[in-house]
Amino acid sequence: MIIKELAFRLERYLERIYGGSQDVMSSVSLSEPKNKKFGDLCTNAAMVLSGPASTAPMDLAKDISENIAASWTEVEDVNVARPGFINFKLKDSFLRDGLKQIIASGPYYGENDTGKGTRVNLEYVSSNPTGFLHIGHGRWGVLGDVLSRLYTANGYDVVREYYVNDHGSQVERFVECASCLYARYFGTESEYPQDGYPQDTVSRAVDMVIQKEGKKYIRQEDGATGVDTKGLQKAVVDAMLAEIGKTLYSMGVEFDVWFRESSLYQLGNFEKVIQRLEEAGLAYESDGALWFRSSRFGDEKDRVIIRKDGQPTYFASDIMYLLDKESRSFDLLIYILGADHHGYVDRLRATASALGIERQKLDIIIGQLVNLIKDGRPLKMSRRKGKVYTLRDLIGEVGKDAVRYFFADSSFDTPMDFDIDLAKQKSNQNPVFYVQYAHARIESILAKIGQRPSLKQVQTSRIRLDTQSEREIAKALLFYPDEIHRAAGSNSPYFITQYLYDLASKFHYFYNHYRIIEDGKADQGRLGLVLILKQVLVNALDILGIEAPVKM
Repeated sequence: MIIKELAFRLERYLERIYGGSQDVMSSVSLSEPKNKKFGDLCTNAAMVLSGPASTAPMDLAKDISENIAASWTEVEDVNVARPGFINFKLKDSFLRDGLKQIIASGPYYGENDTGKGTRVNLEYVSSNPTGFLHIGHGRWGVLGDVLSRLYTANGYDVVREYYVNDHGSQVERFVECASCLYARYFGTESEYPQDGYPQDTVSRAVDMVIQKEGKKYIRQEDGATGVDTKGLQKAVVDAMLAEIGKTLYSMGVEFDVWFRESSLYQLGNFEKVIQRLEEAGLAYESDGALWFRSSRFGDEKDRVIIRKDGQPTYFASDIMYLLDKESRSFDLLIYILGADHHGYVDRLRATASALGIERQKLDIIIGQLVNLIKDGRPLKMSRRKGKVYTLRDLIGEVGKDAVRYFFADSSFDTPMDFDIDLAKQKSNQNPVFYVQYAHARIESILAKIGQRPSLKQVQTSRIRLDTQSEREIAKALLFYPDEIHRAAGSNSPYFITQYLYDLASKFHYFYNHYRIIEDGKADQGRLGLVLILKQVLVNALDILGIEAPVKM
């Protein structure tokens, strides 16, 4: 990680020479300058430290630049620009050494071990098995899947988990609706529950159960026909989960663990947890209900654990689920919750504190909603009028790669517009097409020269770095590991889509302005750089779970 390593050395140097508090040093940055003519990297260090050092920024910048120019072997030149930026130009030999590392690492380039020994539980989607996935679930699914790939690339041991809400009043209501339709199918008239779930959704689940198990859950007792609701509940939930899993799989999203809420209530676990809370003074009775003292730990109010009717609340499940995760020895618990779950943040953190779990072990992400755009206008949906556009519909219309790229291409904490027409375009206006086309173009180069040299055959000493375009490509390739580290550190998959788009732009410019093939023969210096770029394209696309096509 070039930027990370140089930034660390810069920070240590500045601390040693100029001092400065941690707060001050955290404001020092090292990044690419907006105007590339100034150099390859720049820092604002002189402007940040001028106050503590009681020195004018330009004077301090000159002092720092002279010391760095004399001691950093990677740097060819250092210059100062007003109002105090320090710009570095990297040596060609340093760039070539970095390209050698890409060749040596191949498909593993970009990975690091900064998270080695850290176990992460990453929970996402977790849609109730009482309906099919909507578009927002797709966004959160892609976010979770790409984050799992990013954390894994940074050396973390990641467990991808789906929490199945198969316990409580919602699933009981769904099964009540399913029992009615199931009984009707086998000739017993039954009244559909008022305010029940939409019949089209329930009927699809019932149809799946019937196709697989027939009338297995029909019971004859005392001459009357009834339904084994307990058996049907598991069958219906399994059917819904199968459909949910199939939809997610078609988008490239999978899980290591499907954790069932119902398992939390087995073997007297609920009673044991309640006893533990009461003994710790964390639970109390009031108005016939049992309450959790969450307000003591930062929540806005105390929460009910057991209602007056003796039934546990969803919050009771949240407590037990958190305890279960803690028992599995995870070092970091990442929750990706829906846009309507803002209230869960303080609640979960308060619960963790009350249970003796370090609050910093919880990383809670609230995924925002998606607005579908078609024909330049918002796509309006109405369940009442039967106009429902599901995640499965979206995947079927625009394809897996477009869905994944578009969902990954924005910050999770802001609503996004998904332009269906743009996602279907086969043009450079479509960002996923533009990025994939870079890889397909490289494949076309290899097809034209009639050979496919391996990456290991590339000789970095022959790679040309004569033009600004070539240097920009080489630098971008060397900065890729920093983007992998940065994207995981801030839970921002869009850093990778931005990186890919920028890299593709650099390649397309290079392809359009410089000849890689001359008279049927490849310029080996340029071809070598392109082959290295191809490997990094593939690696970054794999992080996003997107194909690297041969033809388009």
